[in-house]
Formats: sequence, structure tokens, C-alpha cells
Amino acid sequence: MNKFINWAAAAALSVGGLALTANVRADDTVGDKVDRTVDRTKEATGNAIDKTKEKAHDVKTNWENGRIYTMLGQVTNAALTKGGFNDLVERFNDADRNRIGPWIKDKNNKEKLDVLDGRIAQFQKDWKAKYGENFKIRKDDVVFGNSMFTVAQGEIGKDAQLAGERVPAADSSKPATGGDRNLDKGRNIAFVTVAASHGLPELKVPLIHELPDVWKIDVPDSVTGQKLYDNLLKHLTMVNEQKDQWPSDVNDAYRAVSHHVLMAILDVDENASAAGAKHGDDTAKPIAK
Repeated sequence: MNKFINWAAAAALSVGGLALTANVRADDTVGDKVDRTVDRTKEATGNAIDKTKEKAHDVKTNWENGRIYTMLGQVTNAALTKGGFNDLVERFNDADRNRIGPWIKDKNNKEKLDVLDGRIAQFQKDWKAKYGENFKIRKDDVVFGNSMFTVAQGEIGKDAQLAGERVPAADSSKPATGGDRNLDKGRNIAFVTVAASHGLPELKVPLIHELPDVWKIDVPDSVTGQKLYDNLLKHLTMVNEQKDQWPSDVNDAYRAVSHHVLMAILDVDENASAAGAKHGDDTAKPIAK
């Protein structure tokens, strides 16, 4: 009888041990599942956050691109408007406005500006005869949101390379030529690359973001009021003399004229293979391929 009791007790203890072991393993399995679920949740949350940040970044980039398109439209419209020379210069960086502004106010240059206005009037007449409308870019996104114009945005001190060009830090040894060069660390900047087209070379246009919240063209320091006037008169004359070759599509024609205007602003010769300017550069230079 005692042997049977001892055997039964031992068997019960053994079964209990197996049950305990089974319970421990079951607990471990549940814990592992919980850990894996938590890991997956964290990963999914992280991915969702990354996608949200990426989407927000894309929205901001597209928004700023749109504002840059608007500025390019304003620049081109001003260049083709009688009396718009000053409005054109207002789209330039602070130091460039202060350098070129006095030339516009000089009464001795009034006759020159009248000559430019005469060229613009003839252009507008020929434009309306071909396209049935006055020259004025209204659909910025259609004209510039095109593969011919690509925008790369960055920040001074953060993006060492932007659109293949070195982004400089502010150079205190270089005079500001009558205004702020706006090359401080953290400044938002951009490049607009205009593809070679309409018989004109590839062009890289540097832009700087100014307070309170506007994009401006960073014009080479070599461009004076006289130089800008000469360049603009030359390019508008060139465009007008080629009116028989103007594209049938009005938006494509707007792009071609804008290309000419930007070349005049950056002082780039039409025979260059490719050229552009860096932020804060003295002159526009050939683009390294």
C-alpha cells in the first residue's frame, strides 16, 4: 500500500512538473509573440512617420517650386513690359538691386530706356499678330513646370553640393557691393537649370530666398545697369528678328523668350555651349560637364 502511495505521489509530482514546464513554455511563446507584435508595430509606426515626413517634404518642395515658377514668370513679363526695367531689377538679390538701381534713376539713361521700350512695343505687336494675345505669362506651372526647367533646392551650410555646383559660405572679405549678399548659413537657395533648347545653351540660374518670404535671382556682380540694358536689348532684338521661327505652341514660345531673358540677366553669350553662375559669383561661367 505504501509503495502504491509513494508511486502515485511521484507520478503526480512528475505530471505537475510537466504542467509547470508546459506553462512556462506557453508563457514564453506568448511573450515572444507580444515582442514580435510590438516590434512590428514600432516598425510600422516608424515607416508611417517616415512616409508622412517624406510627403510633407514633397509638398513643401512642390510649393516652393511653384513659387519659383511664379517668380520666373514675373521676371519674363517685366522684361517684356514697357517701363518694366525697374520691376525686372526688383526680382534680383539685395546687393544686385542696390548696384543696378542707381543706373535706372539716372536721367541720362532715360533715352536708352525709351529705345528699349520701343523694341518691346514692336515685339508685343508681332507677338499678338502671331498668337492673338498680348505677351503675358499667366500659367506659370504650365510654362515652367516642364522638363525644360528643373529646380534643385538646398540650404547654405547644409547641402555641400547642389545641382552640381559648390554652395559657398558667406565671404566676409568680399564687399557686398551696396547690399546684403544673403549668403549666410541656413539660407535657402536653389538652382533653376534651363535645358539647351531653341538654339540656346543650357543655363544654370542661382536663386536666393530673401525675407520676408520671396525668391530672388542672384545676378553676377559683373552685371551693371548698362550691361543689363545692353544684354536685354540684344536678346529682345534677336527674338524679334526670329519671329518667323517662333514655335506654334504659345507656351513653348514663352519658354524660349524666358530663356533669352535669363541669359541677358546672367550675361551669358548665346554661342556658349553651357553656362551659369554660382551663388555669390562675380561672373557667369561655363558649366562643367
